[in-house]
Amino acid sequence: METTMKQTHMILALFGAVLAFPMAAAGQNEQASAGAASKTAAIDNIVVVGEKSLAELRREVVRAEEDFYSVFNKLNDEKDYNVRCFYESPTGTHMKNHVCRARFVTKAYSQHASRSGNKISRVANQDGNPAFIEKTAKYEQKMQTLIAANPELLAALVEYDSARTRFVAEREDSANN
Repeated sequence: METTMKQTHMILALFGAVLAFPMAAAGQNEQASAGAASKTAAIDNIVVVGEKSLAELRREVVRAEEDFYSVFNKLNDEKDYNVRCFYESPTGTHMKNHVCRARFVTKAYSQHASRSGNKISRVANQDGNPAFIEKTAKYEQKMQTLIAANPELLAALVEYDSARTRFVAEREDSANN
């Protein structure tokens, strides 16, 4: 929204400059008559609003999420908490989802698959594994600590949240129309 407002203001400023240029080049009499005419005539406002497609908004969300985790990984000193983003297709579909997963979660999925005879499961914590639950809590605490201590990470999180909010709002709006 803020970017759209900035774009709108910039376009209006450029539009005003384009309109003002011919008036500055004209003689004084023409300026006086134009000034008198503008006082009596209503001024039209032209607002140009650029709309983005859902696909473009989705790409912005993916980019903002990857940027956030990139900053997080730079600041993080715990190898198991490093996050990798990628696309994966859930079993039974060719539709790819963008996923960002901490290393310890990927390991838990792998260990769970080997313990269960490679039966496919999307839940690494299926058995209520206390070690996994504890690791998740520590990861979340690490994330909160780094966000609180680093303005760059906080800004990346705000941008990610903003992009996601724009996408969700636009998706709901298009579904209702």
